[in-house]
Amino acid sequence: MNKNKSQEGSLLCPSYICKPGAELYGIVNSSGLIDYLKSTIEVDHTFFAVAQKGREPEKRFRFAGNCAKNGCKHWNKTDHQCGLIDQVIEVIDNNIEGTLQPCPIRIKCRWFRQRGGLACAQCSEVIRNLEASILEATE
Repeated sequence: MNKNKSQEGSLLCPSYICKPGAELYGIVNSSGLIDYLKSTIEVDHTFFAVAQKGREPEKRFRFAGNCAKNGCKHWNKTDHQCGLIDQVIEVIDNNIEGTLQPCPIRIKCRWFRQRGGLACAQCSEVIRNLEASILEATE
């Protein structure tokens, strides 16, 4: 099997849901931006149960999990890529300045694989469930 194909199959979605087995990699700070952890923490049943209390966990944390590709509404079947990152780039439009923040999933991140540092420059402002706003802004 081609190594690129193998790596492509194991890429992570950086806008995943909170569920056991997901990887916690960031916490939404008081400014509404993401503070990235040094390494990921696998979500277990205990964390999941506690995280369900209060606001939606996806509005307080960032999770990663296996990219669903064709099983996701953001998957572009023509380009075989995630279409959400392009919409995020269009709406947020942060330039790449200086060095990128350390990120524990970058090497396996679908968005980074597709758009490099430009994806990373937008990522700290993306909180799951704001996707509807992003999609509305591009229509």
